[in-house]
Order: sequence, then structure tokens, then C-alpha cells
Amino acid sequence: MPQFAARHPELLAFRSEFPLLDASVYLNTCSLGARSERSRRRLESFLADWDELGARAWYRRWLGELDGLRDDFGSIVGVPGDEIALAPNVSTALAVIASALDPLHRGDRASLDRLSTAGIAAGSGPRTRVVTTALDFPTIGHQWLARAPLGVELVVVPSADGLTVEPDAIAEAVDERTAMVAIGHVFFTTGARNDTAALARICHERGALLLVDAYQATGIVPTDLAGEEIDIYVSGTLKWLFGGPGTAFMRVRPALREALIPTTTGWFSSARQFAFAVDELELAPDGRRYELGTPSVPSAAIARGGMELVREIGVERLGERTRDLGQILIGLADAAGLEVRAVRDAERRGGIVPIAVADPKPVVDALAGDGIIVDFRPGIVRCSPAFYNTEDEVRLLVDRLAVHVRTAGRAVS
Repeated sequence: MPQFAARHPELLAFRSEFPLLDASVYLNTCSLGARSERSRRRLESFLADWDELGARAWYRRWLGELDGLRDDFGSIVGVPGDEIALAPNVSTALAVIASALDPLHRGDRASLDRLSTAGIAAGSGPRTRVVTTALDFPTIGHQWLARAPLGVELVVVPSADGLTVEPDAIAEAVDERTAMVAIGHVFFTTGARNDTAALARICHERGALLLVDAYQATGIVPTDLAGEEIDIYVSGTLKWLFGGPGTAFMRVRPALREALIPTTTGWFSSARQFAFAVDELELAPDGRRYELGTPSVPSAAIARGGMELVREIGVERLGERTRDLGQILIGLADAAGLEVRAVRDAERRGGIVPIAVADPKPVVDALAGDGIIVDFRPGIVRCSPAFYNTEDEVRLLVDRLAVHVRTAGRAVS
């Protein structure tokens, strides 16, 4: 079957920077992006600073590195670095935001008035609901399920087709009791991309906030938060930013800072951090007000190596090649008789191409035996070629996947 070539073949020149690509055919970036040698060098530099400077490294190097990381994140989502809050993971960032929503859930009049002053007409009654979807990552739901004893209700919107949740379905669930809609920019199993502009309109027309979990989008979906109405944006470095675990980030629209005041906090959120005053808390005037304790500097060093590469290549090129490789994978899988469970429109898809398999784990294990690394979720083999993959690697994946799916089918029968 004829296949087009993925755009930006020049990006294959970066393959030599990723040792993992010599060890396997790696098509699992949606779970963990490969590590570049830039990250290794930055981690080694951190260790050298520790050995040479000890605690002085905080003031001579490491605080500046954290500011640099905030700038890195800001640059790829279209905002200044001082609007970014660092976090160790998205769950922690969500906990901070959940604490800031508690007054809205209670119907605290002063908090609702501050939200209205910021342009979200929240009314005067309690907003006890948070809306998410059946296709979202469990972290989102768990955060507000845990607040059920506080009177918070989680509303889960089902998917009509198992792939997407249309904005109209979200709209039906958002009413005067809704504090926020929390949804992935790209769904973690199906790879479907959500229309965040439409969702922001729906939320704001009804006096609710919009939180976007962009972990499966940042780095491959061009984003300009300065020009969008996303109220809270959370993401991290584990996947398409090639920065490993231990670093995430959040951006709250500046207009909402006085309305969303966190009560889960730490010393990095203080406006006068190095005054070391235990008896006062003035929150930082910028994005740092949503930070907690001391960030992991080695994780930040690794993350900056990945961000250096992303900024050099550019999100647009990264996304175009990723989607092209996904389109090739879909075409080859169709031709092989595999059941593709992905959105067909490349502009509505992130970097994930799921293939339906009743019992996916043995198939994924068999592929690993072939030196091909993918992942599974219930009922699917989850494939995710990235910019550093070749068309030949995608073809090899589909060829071996078809063999193992047929073998598994015979074993069941």
C-alpha cells in the first residue's frame, strides 16, 4: 500500500542524541519520552556544582536554573516565565488548585465576587461540582472524588463513541452548580484532541472555570496561552518534552490570581521567601504563588535538557512529524486488518494511535521480545511514534503487531 513520507526528515539527525534508540525500536513516547544526551550533560553539571559548591550552588546556580526552567515552559506555551509555577507532578498541581476552589464549593461570597471581578460571572450560590469525562486520566477524577466529604460532587461525562467527548456533551453537564471543567487537551488512551476554545466559551458563559491537563499535548500541539481563555493549564516533562519524571508545571491566568487563593502551599510560594518568617505568609504576586516546597533540582536539570531540544526544533515541527507518523501507522494498520481505535483527522489527534486488542498485555510483551517497545491500556495496544522515529520502524511495528494479534487470536480460539 503506498504511503506518504512524514514531514521533516531532517529531524532524524537528532537520533544520535538518544541512546535508547540504539537499544530498541522505541514507539512509546506517550508513556515516557526518550532521554537525550543534553539531559545527561545537564545532570552531570548539577552534580559537579554540588561537589564544588555545596550549598552555595543554590545561590550561584540552582535558583537561576529553576527560573530558567520556568522561562523554558513559558516559551513553549506563549507566556512569560514568571506566570509559571513548578510542581513535581500534575497530581500535586491539582491539589493546589483544588485548595483554591474550596471557597467556591462552599459558596463563599467574597471568593465568588473576586471571580466575577476577574471576568467569570460565578453568581452567588455554592458551586459544588467539578465536571470531567470518562476518557480522562484518573488523577483528575481522584482529586475531586477525595473531596466528596467536603460536599464536592464529581460529574463524569460519558463518551458516545469511546474516542471523543464533544463540547455539546460537556455543555449539557455544566450548570450554575459547576465550579470547573477539568479535561485533557489530548485524551491519554484515544489520542483525541479537544477544542479548548469551545470548552472555554462553554465554561465562561456558565460562570465556571476551565482546567486543561495538557500532558499529552505539550510539545506537539502548538499552544499560545496568552491568546487563549484557558484558566488553568497543567502539564509536565515526562512525555513529549523528553524531560523525564519529577517535573511538571502549571499556569493560572493572571487575572484569576486574586480569586484563586491556594491554601495548600509551601515556602516557594512566598513573596518574601528568604525572610524565613514563620509567622506570616504573603503569597508571591506571580505564578510562584502556586508552588509548594523546594523543587527537585536534578529533575529540573534533566528537564532543561529536554526543553533545550524542544525549543531548538520547535513545537510545530515536532507536532507535524509526530502526526504524520501516526497517519502512516493508521494506514498500515488498516491495510493489515488491525482495528484502529483512533480519530482519523490528524488535526484532531495528538501523538497516540491505539489498536484494539482484547488482551493487550501478552501482545505488548511479545513485541518487547522483538525489541519493539509500546504500551497497553485496557483493550488497546497504545502506539506513539515521535519525531525521532522512522517510517521503517512504524512499518516493522505494524508487521509484528499483526503477527502477534493473529497468534493471540488463535490461542484464544
